[in-house]
Amino acid sequence: MDNPTLTPSNLIHRLSPNVRRAWNHRVDTMKLAPRIIFDYELLYMEKGELTIRVENDTFVAVPGDILLFKPGVEHEFIDSRGECWMPHIHFDVLYHEDFEEVPINFKNRSECTEAELAWLRPDILGQAFGFPNVLRIGNHAEVHKTLMQIIHAYERRDADYPLIQKALVLRILYLLQKGLRANNNAHLVMHQRAMELAVTYIMEHYNETVPLKTLSKIACLSVFHFSRIFKQTFDLTPHQFQIRYRMEKAKELMIFHRLSLSNIAEKVGYSNIYSFSKAFKQVEGMSPRQFMRSHSNSS
Repeated sequence: MDNPTLTPSNLIHRLSPNVRRAWNHRVDTMKLAPRIIFDYELLYMEKGELTIRVENDTFVAVPGDILLFKPGVEHEFIDSRGECWMPHIHFDVLYHEDFEEVPINFKNRSECTEAELAWLRPDILGQAFGFPNVLRIGNHAEVHKTLMQIIHAYERRDADYPLIQKALVLRILYLLQKGLRANNNAHLVMHQRAMELAVTYIMEHYNETVPLKTLSKIACLSVFHFSRIFKQTFDLTPHQFQIRYRMEKAKELMIFHRLSLSNIAEKVGYSNIYSFSKAFKQVEGMSPRQFMRSHSNSS
């Protein structure tokens, strides 16, 4: 990747999808000559089978498969079997001023002019987020449902379309990421309900010291397995999660209530201002008093 800033953590807030085309494509037979596209195409295999080549990889797409064709990556539809239902969209994931100018391309790279190749988008989804060319995920029906909502909105394009299409594409990206995560971490899916019960307990008892033993009993797991699965699920230890939640509650009290710092510290589970201030600074990068001053006009 040429740009070192293209990482999930700093890209996620820049995502601003625009759908270039949305089509509920249904044909008796399907073939497509080798080509590249300048944007992304996301295709859901609803019915039929397609033999597809993406660069040097050839595979058969079957119902439930989700295909993600990426900018500049050569692909072709070699053959089909049965009637093919292929709802799909062409879209950008970042905002580009030339969005309206970019056509749907049907030529291979050698046939494209330099001006056309300048339309190629960076591969954010593949390189930064690790999305593969073919996604076989358990929640594919949710993706299909959202894809059809995009197609229906595209066909109508009322005054609210610019907003709803962005929201729906972002939902699809969330569902794809969720599905891939489930594929790679089947044990997390198995224990999802247990983790929700444990984290709800932490949030309801944020002003208390919650022992790991108590949380592991709620989750019906050993302390070791509970701690490991919790960290994999939330990217924080239970203790770190509780501290972060306490600080959110403390900020709420500072902004919307006229309470002393000692009172706030007590309400979020700290016995003295010193330990509260130390924890707050570690999480927020500033002292509680600095935070209060910076939000003195908020109410």
